[in-house]
Parts: sequence; structure tokens; C-alpha cells
Amino acid sequence: MKSPFPIFRLFPHLLGIAGTVLAAQVLFQPANAAQSVPLPVVPFTASTVSEEEFVSPQGIAVDRHGNLYVTDTALQKVFKLTPDGKRTPVGSGFQVPQDVAIDSAGNVYVADSQAGVIYKVAPSGPQSTVGSGFYMPMSVAVDAAGNVYAADPWNVIVAKIAPDGTQTSLAGNFNSPVGVAVDAAGNVFVTDTYNSAVYRIALDGTQSTVISSLVAPMYVACDSSGRLFVTDVGTNSLVSVDPAGNSATVDGRLDVPMGLAVDPSGGLYVVDSFAQKVVEFRR
Repeated sequence: MKSPFPIFRLFPHLLGIAGTVLAAQVLFQPANAAQSVPLPVVPFTASTVSEEEFVSPQGIAVDRHGNLYVTDTALQKVFKLTPDGKRTPVGSGFQVPQDVAIDSAGNVYVADSQAGVIYKVAPSGPQSTVGSGFYMPMSVAVDAAGNVYAADPWNVIVAKIAPDGTQTSLAGNFNSPVGVAVDAAGNVFVTDTYNSAVYRIALDGTQSTVISSLVAPMYVACDSSGRLFVTDVGTNSLVSVDPAGNSATVDGRLDVPMGLAVDPSGGLYVVDSFAQKVVEFRR
């Protein structure tokens, strides 16, 4: 099958994230439908965190205090949601804020897929650019050392931005890297939507496949036990993968699940994009 990206890359500009998702579902599912088999279901309890304040929510992050940070590409804003329900904007001047991450110092990082840059918003308010030269960065993550990672499927790269601003590309055999996450040990996880897979890049640069039986994986997050959670827009499901590689369905009734984040207590937050809400999952 010929790569769809000469056409697929136009969708976000023409139709926003809706076009991206529809393209993923139409282009990816037929090739992988025969490979898709029902997964065992793991017991999580789901509850809605917020559903009336968003138009097109996409990315999400959570800090150690339990504050959520959610991007809305239609409203061109990043919102901070406190545990008591207060909502305030973070940063300004975004074009298409696609994804968000936060470090231990409270700095917020935003992948602006239209501007092609990664912004940093300090806790005190100043905003700066920490990464540039992207075609359309779809995700952002930050590790314990302050290194920032960004996935750009149209340039087919996963970039690493050091605290001093040095920007390099991680070695890897990707086709369409969309989501990126990093665990406490510094291992980087990448969803490759067109390859229907999630890859792990170890500290020594070795790449291995975590799972390759998904349809259209978009975003990924990891908890403190090493378990991965992946949103798959091809099946509208949330999938978990344990350190041994065993996969299971957390929820298969979502409406275009996108960004996700795990809090220090193991709570999982997922952006249910077309339902315009954030869903919290607890064991």
C-alpha cells in the first residue's frame, strides 16, 4: 500500500484534527482490520472530569498536585483545571495547540502543530520557544532531566531538545511517529500510526517493538510500574500494555480518544475528543 501522507498531511490544515482522525480511520483500518482481535478487558472505573468547557480537546498533562492541563485546538488555548474545578488559560498566542507536557518544576510545554514549534510557559508566566523547525509537531513529552521530546509525523522524526537548547533527532525506524512519552528511566515510547505499532527506544538507542497489533495508535503514556496506555482511534479504544507485553482493553466505547496522562497515584486521564470531555479512569 502506498504511503498516504502526501494526502494525509493536508487534512489538519483543511479540516483540523477532525480531518486527521477521519484520515487515520479511513486509511489505516482496512489494512489492519484482519489483524485486530478482541483483547481481554482490565477493570477500570470511568468518570467524567469535565465535558462542557471544550470544543476540540486534544492533549493533556497532569502535575504532581493533580492539576490538569488540556489543549483545545478549536479555541486555540491551553487550560489548567484545578482539582476544585477552577479553569484558567495557560500561555497565549497559540495557533493549534496540539499537545501539552509539564515538568517537575511546573514548566508547561506546548506542541503547536500549526506554528511548527514547541513553546515553554514558565510557572511565573513568561513564554518562550524551546524547539522549532517542525512541520507539524503532534506530541510533546519531558523527562526528569529536562529533555523535551517532540514527534513530527510529517517530517518522520522524534526530536530531543536538551535543556541548553540543542536539538537532535532520535535514531529510529519510523513511518508516522505521532505520540511520544518517556518513563522514569528515560526510555522513550513512540506511537507509529501508519505502522500500527508502539516502539520503545532505550537509553542506548536500541529500538524495539512494544506492540504491533493496534489499528491507528495516536498517543501513549506510562505509569510508575512500567505499564503503557495507548489511545487507538482506529478502534476508538484505550489499550494497556504491561511490561511483559500483554495487552488489554481498558475502554472500547470512546469517541476518538486522543491525549492521555497518568497522575502520581495511578489515575489515568484521557481526552475523549469528539465527546468534548476528559475521562478519568481508576482501578
